Amino acid sequence: MATPVYFYTMNAQMKTLIDRTCARYTEIRNKDFYFIVAAAVTSKRAMGRTLEGFRAFTSCLSRPKEKGIIYGTGAWKAGDIKGSKAMTRAYEMGRQV
Repeated sequence: MATPVYFYTMNAQMKTLIDRTCARYTEIRNKDFYFIVAAAVTSKRAMGRTLEGFRAFTSCLSRPKEKGIIYGTGAWKAGDIKGSKAMTRAYEMGRQV
């Protein structure tokens, strides 16, 4: 699950995706979850509410497994994240899936 962080929480599109699982969320079982959050702020702590939202959703599922978190900090303009540690980590995490 990935989202830009606006005003310290996930964007509306991600929240809509989560909300639309409501009718069938009990069918989501034994899934691995990777969380990617990107924001202009440089503090990982500032992204806590977004992660709380992801974890609140996954806590309603049957046996979810949180496999990793990538923090794309300091991404204010398009391209700011390119070549960052977050991109390298995302690549490496993706290779393990």
